[in-house]
Amino acid sequence: MKKQSNTSTERLLTYEEVCTVLKTSQATLRRYVKQGRFPAPVKPNPHGRAVRFRYQDVKAWLDKL
Repeated sequence: MKKQSNTSTERLLTYEEVCTVLKTSQATLRRYVKQGRFPAPVKPNPHGRAVRFRYQDVKAWLDKL
């Protein structure tokens, strides 16, 4: 069975979840994103306000440390 890699099945993390993993505040995470030091979040709904981080992006960033 092949894995599908479409956006509807990829794991998305909230700011809170990422901050828990990184053991940092939301302000620090937002600063890292703004400075380009952390992968930018995506909008699951193009017309909505919510943003999420792709699990794969967060994992790749952590693996580089």
